[in-house]
Amino acid sequence: MESTTPSAAVISTAEPTPGAIPDKAINIHAARLHETIESHRIDGYSQSMISIVVADDHGIVREGLRRLLESEPGLKVCGEAADGREVLEQVASAKPDIVVMDITMPRLGGLETLERLRKEHKQMKVILLSAHSDPSFIQSAISLGADGYVLKDGRASEIVTAIREVMKGGSYFSPAVAREIVDQLRAPRPASEDPFKLLSGREREVLHLIADGLSAKEVAVELSISTKTVEAHRTSLMRKLGVRKATELVRYALRHGLIEP
Repeated sequence: MESTTPSAAVISTAEPTPGAIPDKAINIHAARLHETIESHRIDGYSQSMISIVVADDHGIVREGLRRLLESEPGLKVCGEAADGREVLEQVASAKPDIVVMDITMPRLGGLETLERLRKEHKQMKVILLSAHSDPSFIQSAISLGADGYVLKDGRASEIVTAIREVMKGGSYFSPAVAREIVDQLRAPRPASEDPFKLLSGREREVLHLIADGLSAKEVAVELSISTKTVEAHRTSLMRKLGVRKATELVRYALRHGLIEP
């Protein structure tokens, strides 16, 4: 019959080898190394993830952007928006690292939204997507502080490149946009050619809503101002832009890409 006496614990009394690193120090070093590795990992929702709000008034475009971005390591879409007002709401609630938005959206366009973001969330990174390489758009985007400007006719991977470059502290402009910037630096155009420099932020909002087909009363409700104030802004718009009829305001907005045809 075998003995059931428990074996005694073995306690070493040997002196540590001179110059050897104590086990405790090794364990502490290993733990710190593990923490460092974990903090730089790109998986799940670790600290290294870049959170993004995507904005476009076309649902299919937003879905495509989400799928593209979330297929990339280190990127996650934390919110979507169909217009500029929703962008502001998403930024306030989701607190993303960066916003990628179309320049032409209803209610509040990309440029107007960019201007608001620069006032309310100064550190927010913003990349504009556009079908327009028109000089006035590019000039406005730069003057309002866009971190990037990507043309929609480029490769899908260009958006990913732009996000990574901007998040490293740089900026990114599609090749055609970069050429236009260089041309503007070589031969600056008068500021009066830039439609957005002629108008106040509120006037731009009113112009956008009028061009979207809203009446003065509807604009007043949308912006929480009086109808008389809307009429005053419309009069100022016409004077600054040199037009006489509301229909000419719509044509102006279409010509400058503030609204889609």
